[in-house]
Amino acid sequence: MSRDKKDSLIDRRRIKRLDHIFPVEFQFLDEKKEPLSGWYQAFSQDIGQGGLCLTVNHLSGADEDRLRDKNSLLALSINIPVSSGAIRATGRPTWSSKLKEEPFNQFLVGVAYAEIEERDNQEILKYIRTRQFFKALAISFSLLLSLGLVLAGFTSAKLRLDKERLIGKLASNFSEQRQLQRSRDSLKFQINEMKFLLSQSDRKTELLEERISLAKTNDQQAVAGLTASLDFLKQHQDRLKDGLAGLMTKQVQVETDVQEKAGEASLLKQQILDKLRRWLDTHQNNATGLVASFEGSQDTGDWAFTYDQALAAMVFINKGDEARARRIFDFYLTAEKMDGGGMANAYYASSGDVAEYIVHVGPNVWMGLAMLQYAHQTKDMKYLAFVEDIASWLSTVKDKEGGLRGGKDLPWYSTEHNLDAYALYKMLSELTGQESYKKQADETLAWLSKNAFSRIGAPAVKRGKGDATIATDTYAWSVTAIGPEELKNVGMDPDGIMDFAITNCSVTVEYAKPDGPSVLVRGFDFAKAQNLARGGVVSCEWTAQMILALKIMVEYYGKSGDDNKALYYQRLADVYIAEMSKMIITSPSPVGQGDFCLPYASHEFADTGHGWRTPKGNRTGSVAATAYTILAIEDFNPLRFNDEAQKVR
Repeated sequence: MSRDKKDSLIDRRRIKRLDHIFPVEFQFLDEKKEPLSGWYQAFSQDIGQGGLCLTVNHLSGADEDRLRDKNSLLALSINIPVSSGAIRATGRPTWSSKLKEEPFNQFLVGVAYAEIEERDNQEILKYIRTRQFFKALAISFSLLLSLGLVLAGFTSAKLRLDKERLIGKLASNFSEQRQLQRSRDSLKFQINEMKFLLSQSDRKTELLEERISLAKTNDQQAVAGLTASLDFLKQHQDRLKDGLAGLMTKQVQVETDVQEKAGEASLLKQQILDKLRRWLDTHQNNATGLVASFEGSQDTGDWAFTYDQALAAMVFINKGDEARARRIFDFYLTAEKMDGGGMANAYYASSGDVAEYIVHVGPNVWMGLAMLQYAHQTKDMKYLAFVEDIASWLSTVKDKEGGLRGGKDLPWYSTEHNLDAYALYKMLSELTGQESYKKQADETLAWLSKNAFSRIGAPAVKRGKGDATIATDTYAWSVTAIGPEELKNVGMDPDGIMDFAITNCSVTVEYAKPDGPSVLVRGFDFAKAQNLARGGVVSCEWTAQMILALKIMVEYYGKSGDDNKALYYQRLADVYIAEMSKMIITSPSPVGQGDFCLPYASHEFADTGHGWRTPKGNRTGSVAATAYTILAIEDFNPLRFNDEAQKVR
């Protein structure tokens, strides 16, 4: 065994396994402690008195070499949940291991402290011991709680049964609707065929009558033959008319049945929506106004991602509960900012402290979109100045072409972020009437047209500038943000975009329900499933995004008079809504028992293909998945203003 490997094993034995990760930022320093790199985001894996083990993604080439150099000096910013602020320290890498290279590089690295205040080190160790104590305490109390759990089990079983009945009714309703729709289609075909035969018969009748009138009166035999043929044809016509009348009567009845089933489905969906919305309501923190993004997650159970807060606020706005939306917005008015004014990707729901010290464009834009939806609906302009500050901050990450990088000092570009920004500029232009915002929207659309959209070959939509990776959300958001008509104006084919996503990103997987038998579910993956060794994974959030995009296509073709295409997209939307209903779970918490939520994905801790994994736990409720599903079912487009006259139907 090599000396490096021996050192690595020794270092690992000195530290304790940690069952709760927390974020750690680091940057490389020279010996004068001057920065040699920007800050990297990492997460703790193991930790001990002398150092810690970290996982880190997206290291640049030069910094990969520095990571392997045991003489390198690192500045550390350690963020443990109980601390009032980040703990500062320095360290040196003692060993490193490359975990993977594609689609991004990922390293595991051991770091020994070079300098750390003793009180800070003790605070970290105290946090570990406290977690271990409470873990042991929980085990000790488990026997005492057994009886209570048994009683709770009966209640939980009843709630699950009620949920399964409600969802079963909706699934059955959709199945019956599809059968009725097939019958309606068949009747329509038969009626059209019958009408064609009648028109042909009418023409033959006219021709026979003309021949009879022209026949010589002394040719009695010919006249008799023609007259007999005419009588037979008229009898056939009468039978066709009777058959047509019967078919049209059936058509009226089937149409009535379809409408009745649609009405029943609407009531069932409303009951489900009420439970989904109530889950969001009950999990809004009273102190901060934030909604924890992943209920039941061991690692990020108290994290409130900024993007998720924007979605939750839009759900509150759409149902007329502006007070709940304001509580979220008021938090962000005073929340800690960084990178020249950007909001962090995540904060702790219980305290409001920063949870993820990363600032990306997307979450900032989404909070602006939510505030604009509020302003549009309520005519309250309290948050407009804050949104305009977001727009100003975006200019600090914009290149000369008008494209937005992922964040401050980040080299990569995200199509999703630029679609978000296009929507923000367009909505700001509509709300304020300022020409400057319209100009910025046009610049962003031109950048997308040049750098994100492919008119020849696949994929039709790239994940970013120079990045042809398939990301399903960019397909859905191209339709929801830009719209089918404008896509055509810039030379893109909205049908081609939708067809590509449906063909390449739609998957059918077995979903192991936490409170029932496994079921087959059809939905949309985060990427092209064939490109990932893990097999298919259904993303509830991204499936909801595609449902909304499908509904927009229905609206577009309904207005243009192409009923066949409108019907095609409508039926697809209905299918995916029915499929998503299979994945609804009951809230695992005492606060939300009986309410519904959706998991982030069909599989826990699965690689999305985009640099992060799905949450751990098969009972982890997701704000993003639940909120976006609500918005999709309620026809609320978060990337456009939703006037009743313009609302997706």
